[in-house]
Formats: sequence, C-alpha cells, structure tokens
Amino acid sequence: MKKSKIRTLLNRLLWDPQYKEDKNHVIEYVHRVGRNSIIKRVKIKDIKEIRNWYLIISTSSGGTTLIPFHRITRIMSSDGKVLWSKTNTFNS
Repeated sequence: MKKSKIRTLLNRLLWDPQYKEDKNHVIEYVHRVGRNSIIKRVKIKDIKEIRNWYLIISTSSGGTTLIPFHRITRIMSSDGKVLWSKTNTFNS
C-alpha cells in the first residue's frame, strides 16, 4: 500500500521534535452541509487519531468527526507557511 503524504505529514507534525511542541498547525478541509460545501479549519491539537485514509478530530461539543484525507485541501504551520496543498503538492 502506498503511503499517504498527508498521513506522513500529520504524523510528523505530531511527533517530530521540530514541530511537536507547537500544536497550533492548521488543517483546512471541505465540509459538506447539504448541497453546499464550506472550508473548515481545525488545529492539529484536535486530532485524536490518524488512520490509513482518514483522521478523527475532537469537536467543540465533546464529540468526534471523521475527516477523509481526500477532503483535506491544505495543511499550514502555525506561522502560516503552507506545508501541503492539494493544488500545489510541492512539498515532500
């Protein structure tokens, strides 16, 4: 099975000493509401679990939400630097 670049990057942000101290990195994803789609943002500190093709985040209401990797549009560091983008996959 091919490794997901998104999964690799998220694990790096959570566990690599260079990044893991800062839990304010941002994940942007497409959230569908009925027939409409909106872009939502979540901080990496809200990740509860990373699986093969999705991640699970904590919600403000105390529940959880599953986000498939194909809905992620961009991952940014806490200082705003784009680390991964669906439109520009220039990062390894």
